[in-house]
Amino acid sequence: MGQADATSVVPTLVGLPAEDAHNRALDSRLLAVDQDPTHKASSPGRVTAQVPSPGSELTVGERIRIWVEDSPDDDGGGGGNQPAPVGPAPVTGAGAK
Repeated sequence: MGQADATSVVPTLVGLPAEDAHNRALDSRLLAVDQDPTHKASSPGRVTAQVPSPGSELTVGERIRIWVEDSPDDDGGGGGNQPAPVGPAPVTGAGAK
C-alpha cells in the first residue's frame, strides 16, 4: 500500500475546544476545516458538529468539516457564573484611633 492510499480513522472532535480539535485532526493526519472561514483555530469556541462522523475512514490529508460555536467567555476559568471577587477592605494606618 503506497502513501497515496494510506487511510486514517476520523477522531471525535465534537465537544472539544476549536484549537484542540484542529490538533487532534492533525495527529490523525487529517485536516479539520471550520465551516465559518472567519473563525480562527485559536479563538475560543467548541466544536458542535463534524462531518464525516467519528470512526469513518478518510485518505490521509483529507478534510473533516467542523462547526464551531463561539464562546467568548470560555477562558477555561470555570467560574460557574459567579461574580468576581472583591479585593480586601482598606486598611487604616498604624496607631489610628
